[in-house]
Amino acid sequence: MSATQTATPRPVPGDRWPRRVGRAVLRPFRPVGEVADTIEVGARLQRSTATGRRIVVDDLGTGADTAVVTALLGRVFAHYRHDRVLAVDATAGLPSLGTRLDTVHEGGLDGGVDTTSFESARSSLGEVGERLWTVPADAADPSAYVSGLLPLSRFFGVTLVAGSSGGFVDAVGAGAHARVRVVRATRDAAVLLGRGLDRLVQEGREDELGRTVVVVFDHQGREDPGFDAVRTARVVGESGADVVIWPHDRHLAQGLAVSPRRISEATHRTVLHVAAEALNRAVDGGRPTVRQGSAP
Repeated sequence: MSATQTATPRPVPGDRWPRRVGRAVLRPFRPVGEVADTIEVGARLQRSTATGRRIVVDDLGTGADTAVVTALLGRVFAHYRHDRVLAVDATAGLPSLGTRLDTVHEGGLDGGVDTTSFESARSSLGEVGERLWTVPADAADPSAYVSGLLPLSRFFGVTLVAGSSGGFVDAVGAGAHARVRVVRATRDAAVLLGRGLDRLVQEGREDELGRTVVVVFDHQGREDPGFDAVRTARVVGESGADVVIWPHDRHLAQGLAVSPRRISEATHRTVLHVAAEALNRAVDGGRPTVRQGSAP
């Protein structure tokens, strides 16, 4: 096999060159309202919690990339908050959360974690950076929640669990403080989303809608040209869930480790809003809103 075939692709920036130049030129002249909004979001991300908050990031069976969304949320929380953040990989898919965080770690919750203290537990965790840690979990093992994650999460201000389906994610979801449902920007995914939310109502779990943030993720770039993201967001927003439209980002679509410096301006704004709203709902709920990132 040639060196060309084995070489790792060069990471591309989320914004194209003209947009990056425009951002650099206009940065000193950002509107006062935009600056104030950034400050307000930062304050929401830093709000204190009496106990650690557990947030599940799943795809409702639509095949959306929960790992990349979780990786970005984890980095945002670790950057803004003063306590520890844990990102758990129960996706059982590729690219994994470890790949997205550029961290290779063996072991996991199912291998046994000593939760006597954080110092005893840290040898079983992967350290991503300051205040951000990660650990894999067997998506099919529900017992790992009670025996592993529940006692471990007390050492963290925010615990994120990335997954799709399986006993572990279901067990965590039943006791989660909030959920981020990442769905692909397609008509088929919208149908699955609607069925999933209807099921909550049918099962008498309407309260979960108030703790839910739905992310309509245009990962592939107009994967379904006939999909109306804005209309879908308005309809879903009537359920009580918060709805965020996440525009396409070339850097994220590569499937490589995520570099915060390379994500697009729209992605930066969007992930801040998702993180702030998820934490808000994890702590005390919130009003349903619809937010749309700038078109790439």
